[in-house]
Amino acid sequence: MTNDKRRRTGFFAAIVADPWRKALAVTLAVLLWFFIDSRINQTVSRTLPLRTVGAQSAGGIAIDQLAIALPLDRVVGVRFRDGEKEIDKVEILLRGPRFRVAAVAKERLDLLVTAFLGLDWEKSSNIVFTAADLRRDQLRLENLEIELVPPRIRLDVERIASQSVPLTLDVIDVVEEQFTNRLRLDTAEFVPKDAVVLGPAIGIDRWNKRPGKRFRAVMQSGNDRQATAQLELIDAEGLRFQTPPLLTMQVVPETTAFDLDLLVLVDDLGLPPEQRGQWTPEQRSRTVRIAVGGNLRTTLVNFRDSGDKTRLQEWAAAHLRLLVHLQKPEPGTALTPEVDRKARLLVVSRLHETVDRNECLLDETVVVKLRRQP
Repeated sequence: MTNDKRRRTGFFAAIVADPWRKALAVTLAVLLWFFIDSRINQTVSRTLPLRTVGAQSAGGIAIDQLAIALPLDRVVGVRFRDGEKEIDKVEILLRGPRFRVAAVAKERLDLLVTAFLGLDWEKSSNIVFTAADLRRDQLRLENLEIELVPPRIRLDVERIASQSVPLTLDVIDVVEEQFTNRLRLDTAEFVPKDAVVLGPAIGIDRWNKRPGKRFRAVMQSGNDRQATAQLELIDAEGLRFQTPPLLTMQVVPETTAFDLDLLVLVDDLGLPPEQRGQWTPEQRSRTVRIAVGGNLRTTLVNFRDSGDKTRLQEWAAAHLRLLVHLQKPEPGTALTPEVDRKARLLVVSRLHETVDRNECLLDETVVVKLRRQP
């Protein structure tokens, strides 16, 4: 056997000799490499917007931000500053073991400062915070160094002022949308009755000086008979309601007009007994136009469209009348032989138990002439 052949045989024999010990050594070397690599420190940079939040919002849904929690019923954040330079974002340097840095490098980073919630704001118009003020109760930030760039940031604040405004429709821009000409403005109700507006004093003063309406109400359908809206502030940047007021109004239902011949009744019970029964209508019946809404509207449309022209009139004869009311004359006056009085629509059946008064009304002014019988 030649020397070259012996060398090759010895080399391959050395490779395959004691394979378990060699595999164990390789495995230990790989594990040691991973361990050492994981202990190597790494730094990652993130840029986060600066924001202020209320105490109740602290710890909410995680988003990319560095937030300062403030008692928003007492102060409002105005601007963040690096020295005299106004800023709206901050660079965050996260430094630590590579595996921990990698775990947060691409995640949402929601950092929070709550150290100033109990501050005496009567004596403070700004606060200065550093990385030391960040809450460190987020487990994924354990064993990580956090550095802010710039390292010291000042937040200017303004104390909250308040103003109470009595609510009437005169100060509200009512947006009717689908309720055009059907809102009963006389039924407007506000809860609460006064709007308390909060914000910086300079913002409230600017808002008070602006011309025009101060609030807006976009009316939405509450149900078939009512519309509601939560009031909005108009051109009131930085201002808010202490409690957003709610406006409700009754709605005149959508109606269809029907021309019906109705009997005329005279109500003279307010007259002295000796004068009752003496006035009769010039016409025993009148053809008038009524506006009908709700479920009753559907019923009457079906009658009208059925092809039987008598069904609608028979229904009217059973349920409706025109009522003319005679009041007792003022002392020293007397009723003339002929009088004109406005008539109103009267429901004479149990229909009034199921139909709202706004769903069945005269659609015109009806004046009836009454004559005194000899």
